[in-house]
Amino acid sequence: MISLDDADLETVVEDSGVVLAEFYTEWCGTCTRMKPVLETLAEDADATVLTIDIESNLETAIEFGAQSAPTFVLFVDGQPVKQLRGGQNERALRELIARYRD
Repeated sequence: MISLDDADLETVVEDSGVVLAEFYTEWCGTCTRMKPVLETLAEDADATVLTIDIESNLETAIEFGAQSAPTFVLFVDGQPVKQLRGGQNERALRELIARYRD
């Protein structure tokens, strides 16, 4: 799992086919609970998994509509294609990745 800032996001998204980005905050309880799920996905899902701190990267969060934490944005070939708000289970995130990976 990769933790990024504003400057790195565009590069990683453009260089990877499918990217699942979580916009989070340090104080968000749901975000804390999502961390092990994202770590598991990062190990074996067919996508790049990354996290972006909303408070440190406010412009990027606003650009991608991350007005609450967590917000997940799925990028395919450099473009945002899907956004999910709130906690998600591992199965839902795997299915989302698989839908756009195929």
